[in-house]
Amino acid sequence: MEVNADSLDKANKTIELFLSEAKTHATQTLHLDPILRTKKIKSLIEKYINIDFMARATTGPFWNKATYLQKQSYKSALLNQIIITIEVHLNKLSSLTYNTINTEPRGTKLIYIRGIIEDLNKVKPSINLLWKVALNKADQYQILDLEIENVSLVSSHKAETISLLRRNKGNFDLLIEKLNKTK
Repeated sequence: MEVNADSLDKANKTIELFLSEAKTHATQTLHLDPILRTKKIKSLIEKYINIDFMARATTGPFWNKATYLQKQSYKSALLNQIIITIEVHLNKLSSLTYNTINTEPRGTKLIYIRGIIEDLNKVKPSINLLWKVALNKADQYQILDLEIENVSLVSSHKAETISLLRRNKGNFDLLIEKLNKTK
């Protein structure tokens, strides 16, 4: 499928909806039981973030050597890491605004969306973002990666993951154990 103006618009709307739903989640679930709150954010993340891509991208060539069960366990551990990270920063969303700066196709499937997060109270500095989105198998746009001030979340996680896997001769079980310990 070729990226056209309609595709760019749909990709932008995906990011806007994700941020809007995350902001709503932050304000509406503040006083919920932590387990229920996590369950709600998990469904939001699964809807908008391509965990399959991130799992493959962050493990590089080791992905093909992992068993099916190891792959599923790693994806679950990675999802939990994302949930923890988002939950830590979620409450900050209520005082922030997001604006798209530009959207551009990258090849035939990938779309880059540059944006900026600004503090309405002007207390915190602005943060530059680069969302990398693409269509999934269900023909929905999902986030593949996010660069925050030119630091890719996938690349930084991949560096840690590959290093750990190399040190442990590709032992996925040790990687999963380490990720699960940081909950």
